[in-house]
Amino acid sequence: MASLYCKRIHRGSHLCPQCTALIAFEEQRAMQCCNEGNGSSCKECNRQCYPDATRLEINHIVRWAEPKMRLRRPLMVARNYVAALFN
Repeated sequence: MASLYCKRIHRGSHLCPQCTALIAFEEQRAMQCCNEGNGSSCKECNRQCYPDATRLEINHIVRWAEPKMRLRRPLMVARNYVAALFN
């Protein structure tokens, strides 16, 4: 979602440094997650992993990119919805 957002909003063929840093930060937090093996999502977690500014930026990207992802990758979106039903 972040790469789609960056290519459309920041108008570049490559990811900008800000979006690259955000993706690296998200990957680092995902690797350090204490609930990684439990199968639970971030919505169910009580621990606050992201600073407020970063969380707002991620929410903005997700709200912008989610409708576009439904058209571009419908099978991936359907898999995520089905997985969310069973978790």
